[in-house]
Amino acid sequence: MTRTRHQIQTLSLEALLQQVRSVVSTTAIPPEHRQQLMQVISEILQASAQTTPSSLPAKDMQEIRGHNQVKRALEVAAAGGHPILLVGPAGAGKALLARTLPSLLPTTALSSPYREPSSNISWNDLVGDPTVAGTLSLAQGGVLFLKELDTFDLPLLTSLAQAVETQVVSIPLQEGSVTLSAHFLLIATMKPCPCGLAGDPARSCRCSAEELISYRQRFKEVLRSCFALKMEVRLLGEEILSHIPEESSATIRQRVEAARAIQHRRYAQTTHLRINADLRSVNEIQQYCQLDDAGEKLLKAALRQLHLTPLHVLRVQFVARTIADLDQSATVSAKHLAEAVQYRSLDRNYWT
Repeated sequence: MTRTRHQIQTLSLEALLQQVRSVVSTTAIPPEHRQQLMQVISEILQASAQTTPSSLPAKDMQEIRGHNQVKRALEVAAAGGHPILLVGPAGAGKALLARTLPSLLPTTALSSPYREPSSNISWNDLVGDPTVAGTLSLAQGGVLFLKELDTFDLPLLTSLAQAVETQVVSIPLQEGSVTLSAHFLLIATMKPCPCGLAGDPARSCRCSAEELISYRQRFKEVLRSCFALKMEVRLLGEEILSHIPEESSATIRQRVEAARAIQHRRYAQTTHLRINADLRSVNEIQQYCQLDDAGEKLLKAALRQLHLTPLHVLRVQFVARTIADLDQSATVSAKHLAEAVQYRSLDRNYWT
């Protein structure tokens, strides 16, 4: 039965995806036209995702007590568009904190897509298949939240890391492939170990040495290559009972918007840079993330002591650039770099 225009408009994005997949998969389409059709359909779906109101309940940073360092990291992630990982035991508030991230983004981005796939998502649904785009490309321009990253299959995480690095996904077709944009802000949560208690000062980890090694080796490369910021979220103590008003998302968002405005002016003459997370090459880092003398000395010390890879050196510098933007500073100083280095401390504590 033919659907009316009103019925089509009231379809959820998920229902629309199923309708598209059903029609395309049952229609005889010449191979030479399938790639072009896939591109057009995917662009339409991306546009639909960006204009469809998010079903995410409004989460304001003001509702969360404590976790000041994690909140600061979320502010930095929002300001520069940097992928961020929150690690901690169950009940520490990781998911609640993660779901405040959209509220920190500039007001022009608040209607952008928000995707939170479950860990049992298929590769086709995450990346895409010959009939329809996947979650990675449908999150274009918005936020992708992966809750309990450690429960996702490793091939999915490998595809995720590739999308974060290249900002595109490539979907193989019967003849050739189609490439779709996948420029999103990634946030994820996970446990520090199988039992979730590693590093907890109050409770002892129940995992064996073999379990810890296996767990950390499984995720090591994906985590070290995918996330620019990593923060430990601990269980709260008495601060959860505090009556002191917390800073609201609206107040933090003002600082994020000011930092984004600086970035837009800085990259206005470029064709591929919009925010600091878009920086990729050594030349770009050297051009836009100039350190003062003290910052240069600190970076050299961090390079020796933390055994940073070339990729990590670049990421530390563009995160420091974002921190300087939040500080309204034209130069990246030692204090900006020191804060950026702290966001990689989990590499040393958990993933070495």
